Amino acid sequence: MATIRAVSGAGGKGPACFLLETPHARLLLDLGYGPQPGVWPDVSGVGPVDAIVLTHGHNDHAAGLKLAGKVGNPPVHATAPVIAALDTQLETHELPPCGTATACGITLRTGRNGHAPGGVWLHADIGAGLLYTGDYSVESLIYEFDAPPEAATVILDASYGVYDEPLGSCMANLAPLLGKSPALLPVPVLGRGPEIAYHLASERDELPCLGEDLRAAMRRMIAAPDAHNLRPAAVATLKRMVSESPTLDEHGGILLAGAADGSGGESARVIAQWESANGHPIVFTGYMPPGSPAQRLTDSGRARYVRWNVHPRLRDNAALVRSTRARTVLPAFGDRKHRAAWTEAFAPAHIAIEETIELR
Repeated sequence: MATIRAVSGAGGKGPACFLLETPHARLLLDLGYGPQPGVWPDVSGVGPVDAIVLTHGHNDHAAGLKLAGKVGNPPVHATAPVIAALDTQLETHELPPCGTATACGITLRTGRNGHAPGGVWLHADIGAGLLYTGDYSVESLIYEFDAPPEAATVILDASYGVYDEPLGSCMANLAPLLGKSPALLPVPVLGRGPEIAYHLASERDELPCLGEDLRAAMRRMIAAPDAHNLRPAAVATLKRMVSESPTLDEHGGILLAGAADGSGGESARVIAQWESANGHPIVFTGYMPPGSPAQRLTDSGRARYVRWNVHPRLRDNAALVRSTRARTVLPAFGDRKHRAAWTEAFAPAHIAIEETIELR
């Protein structure tokens, strides 16, 4: 009998780590760290596994590879851009961004997840099908999303709980904060950063100022657009920004740089210069870890928070459950307090959060 259970990532926002066990192989689907500082998945009771399969390269899905020695130092399966960014000596095997591969005798289908460069969802042909979305989005302006096949068991990205506003509302909420004066948007350089930069370049008369970390990430993306899951229509604008966008030191407009929570990189440098001064807006658009500069600045009123959708809304998850004909759904990365709302939205599927699921 095959089973899947959450080692970490169920019941709240935490590092992704799911153990898939079949009579012939044991796989970890993602092995993350954070997003809160110091939070690691507890793999002490997992034992040796045959492979680690990564959906994408964000820290909360891939930065836990430092724990690989505790599960036998197995090989890692991921797409080419994710493998290229890993800091690991582990054996690696390349997954297609949209196609079929085999891991330890298990057939895996992949599709682009609309969330991050080189990011994929995973479908295992076990029983009536297992779908693990990792993080995904159907709204991205620059990253492609492929509709997954049917699966009786679905582990989906419930990071936003019951939030249901469209990306267009996020854009409308952000626009009034970005006037003619300089403004800083700390962003993750692999994900939301290039997308917000693309939006600003498309909607405004001037190109945003790019941190060198963001420019370097965008340069890698446009060098291999298919591998990074870029929408063809976005490539020309991204190329233009890489070559023509001003640096942060030329600030007269909107500045974008990592780190996303202001804890390091070029965004931290600008925050140090601006924090005690009035007039220049600082706007955070994603998850704010407890104790981070992002939380401190927004709590004090010095910065503003405007969400930019990079995860599915409730309606997107409900549509996914319907299209996959899921019978069992594990809402990952979301607060268990939303269980009643998920039960209603995903009916008649059974909601499983902290239980081992048999794959039939």
